[in-house]
Amino acid sequence: MIPVLDSGGMREADRVTISELGLPSLVLMESAASAVTEVVSERVPGAGRVVIVCGPGNNGGDGLAVARQLRCRGFDVEVGMVAARRELTGDAAFQFELARKFDVKIRDCARGTDTRLAQLVAGAEIVVDALFGTGLDRPLAKRWAQAVHVINKAGVPVIAVDIPSGLQGSSAAVPDEAVEASVTVTFGAPKLAHVLPPACWRCGDVAVADIGIPPWVVERRANVALVEEEDVREWLPRRPADSHKGRFGHLLIVAGREGRAGAAALAARAAVALGSGLVTVATVRAALRPIQSLVPEAMVDPLPAGDDGAVSGEGIEASLGKATALAVGPGLGVGDGPRRLLSTIIEKWRGPLLLDADALTLLAGKLAPLRGRDVPVVLTPHPGELGRLLGVLTIEVTRDRLGAAVAAAKEAGAIVLAKGARTVIVGGEGWSLVNPTGTAGLASGGAGDVLTGAIGAFLAQGVLPKEAAAAGAWLHGRAAELAGERHSGAVPAGALAKQLAKAEAEVRWLE
Repeated sequence: MIPVLDSGGMREADRVTISELGLPSLVLMESAASAVTEVVSERVPGAGRVVIVCGPGNNGGDGLAVARQLRCRGFDVEVGMVAARRELTGDAAFQFELARKFDVKIRDCARGTDTRLAQLVAGAEIVVDALFGTGLDRPLAKRWAQAVHVINKAGVPVIAVDIPSGLQGSSAAVPDEAVEASVTVTFGAPKLAHVLPPACWRCGDVAVADIGIPPWVVERRANVALVEEEDVREWLPRRPADSHKGRFGHLLIVAGREGRAGAAALAARAAVALGSGLVTVATVRAALRPIQSLVPEAMVDPLPAGDDGAVSGEGIEASLGKATALAVGPGLGVGDGPRRLLSTIIEKWRGPLLLDADALTLLAGKLAPLRGRDVPVVLTPHPGELGRLLGVLTIEVTRDRLGAAVAAAKEAGAIVLAKGARTVIVGGEGWSLVNPTGTAGLASGGAGDVLTGAIGAFLAQGVLPKEAAAAGAWLHGRAAELAGERHSGAVPAGALAKQLAKAEAEVRWLE
């Protein structure tokens, strides 16, 4: 997993490296500048014209060092100083004087920024944004906002130093004024804004440069990590040559009602595809035949139905006795019968449990019964469901999906998988994972039901809840990427389920 820091964590990593380990800050700055210089050199072959826009702090110092290094490589480079000389201190002031000694062209753009900077960037092949780094904690205004506007209107590729100026390293939000970069070169570790939307969409391709900060210094200050393919490979259940179905668990899916058999069937298809030894769907009689037709590999247990076509709330005990894990919710209904059924499951079932869809709606504002379980429950809400769990508006969740997931995980003592672009998986103990796979094609009916079956399959096979949720999300997203080769828009959930086995095979091929 790739450690991800917030701004405070990055400041502390810098401090430890400089003050405790003794690596001079100018060495870090030179290494950072070298990483940016390499990217610029790759993007602008032939030593073309580069404009570097510099601010007052260390980010501006990085930009001045880049200008000097490019000058030594023969580039036609100019610096637009949006900061006045008197605003520069420390390493940034040193780099300014050094750039002057190397005859770097430096233009004063601190006054009349909108016109002077616009004239400077005209004709540039590339612009380097070195205004502000990840430590920014306020919206940009006045000349700084003008500079961002000019950069975005330049019509050429933009390489951001550390982070596109205007974004804040600890936030996924995008303020009114923020640079839109083609490439971002950051240092030591990615920050939250690099990996979480919508801020990450402003970063373009993100390159993480090693500038001398030891990896253990970073890891000790990171409570968020980006999931990688190698992690998923390690989490997948092994399948020895002498395997039999009894070794891979029995997933019970409690889902579906009259007219909603498809949701249960999609979850069951995903569970079968990802290797659950046995899969049983407990549902009302009206849904049995469609499920058996769509998923012949799955068994079905009939449950009594109420007048609304949903389960009456009785008859689940016999099914619980044979399961190794439960997945509850898709198409279940939200009436009194499903409510009683869910209460029975939470009371009587102590093993691995995933709650999704209608089960989450039934839990709204009632997370306390989930606390203190031997195996934490996995909750898989979309933003609306997460808002209902917490009693807040959906828009509040979308402003800070990670924060909302953390709040729900703490309140429920559960693992919360908050769906959306860059799905986050959060535990109440203070860790968070970000899943990088997936496409906009996942915005289709039934996609969440497929994810339920995928995670449920791993829970049934004995994968721990945290790893099961992360592996299921990664493979689910990768399946969408594979299905997207045939579906240019939304990916039908059925096509998504078909690609899960291929996604898993890709990962296992690395073994």
